[in-house]
Amino acid sequence: MAPVHTGDVVPGQWLVLLKPYSSASAKNTHLASVRAKTEDTRTPFHCETHHEFDLLECRGYSAKFDLQTKDDIEKMDGVLSVEPVRLFRHCQRATQKNSTWGLDRISHPKAVKPSGPYEYSYRSDAAGQGTTAYILDTGINAEHSEFEGRASRGQAFVTSDTKVSVGDTNGHGTHVAGTIGGKTFGVAKKVNIVSVKVFDDGRDPGARTDDIVRALQWVKTDARGKKAVVNMSLGGGYSEGLNAAVASLVRGGIIVCVAAGNETRIADSDSPASEPLAITVGAIDKTDILSEYSNYGRSAVMANGYNHNKVVDVLGPGTDITSAWIGGNDATETISGTSMAQATPHVTGLVNCLLSDRTLQDPDPYGVMSQITIKADKNKILGLDHVTSNSIIQV
Repeated sequence: MAPVHTGDVVPGQWLVLLKPYSSASAKNTHLASVRAKTEDTRTPFHCETHHEFDLLECRGYSAKFDLQTKDDIEKMDGVLSVEPVRLFRHCQRATQKNSTWGLDRISHPKAVKPSGPYEYSYRSDAAGQGTTAYILDTGINAEHSEFEGRASRGQAFVTSDTKVSVGDTNGHGTHVAGTIGGKTFGVAKKVNIVSVKVFDDGRDPGARTDDIVRALQWVKTDARGKKAVVNMSLGGGYSEGLNAAVASLVRGGIIVCVAAGNETRIADSDSPASEPLAITVGAIDKTDILSEYSNYGRSAVMANGYNHNKVVDVLGPGTDITSAWIGGNDATETISGTSMAQATPHVTGLVNCLLSDRTLQDPDPYGVMSQITIKADKNKILGLDHVTSNSIIQV
């Protein structure tokens, strides 16, 4: 995940968000008015609509228009905000010998030895069976041997002038998927994995705000009746529309895990990290120290165990993580340095494990967050100067 600069704004493209809980008919009335104004050649008003959104807390649309039209739309009844479309970046009990250090750390309440060896202790009867992880990323190498046929390609939501592949040409999404549910590298070794591609192809791909919101809308429909978790190892500038879309999924019973960010700052200026209803994840290294690049933030757990007034909820292994890769169905890669990519999927995998536990009494997002808080290895991070949740996840 990379910091957002002015270049990450798509010129002339906007996300129009209507007021919370606006009806579908209110949106249609608004769009009819916008189109009527556009067709009136006596005015400079011109709006070219692209995508519409119908999530309860994120009803609106994306469109292309100039600054004068933006000012006019902001003044229309029922409009909450008009924000630029941005590009986001890829921010039984069993024992597995020779695991990654990250799997070892989340299954033992102590720091790992930097040189290993590592082992992963987990319940094989609660390893993600019957649950689904939706991965909004660069795609997945679904045929990789790590996934044992449990990975599938859902949909791609990529606005691009060039043809976009259905698979993963970058590696990021495959690496994330392997950390969530790979047979060797994964936390939840039996979870079903669904790729939802939101990044275009290339060495430094980007994902548009409106495409991410469209993807979340599709997930909300596809996940109906499922025990589902969404992984978003991505981020960028603040987006009220993107945060509202995430909140809509959580209130609908779908847990969303997001990366805190890589800019060594409080994560409240980034989306979706700043959305209170998401599980926002910071990163630690092998020595139980907050990774030098990880964003941080205040934390205030409420009475029901869910953290509303916060930025970062929990911490997970995020540096030097080995997982599945592209280029072959047995390919692997160790991502080193400034990568928030892997802290978040460790937590997503943990959530899948919790959802597959038949003894879990409250499988809703608030109950799951409460369990993560209860099980966490607390107050082990040394030198944590910032007001951040000092809780390392535990399986």
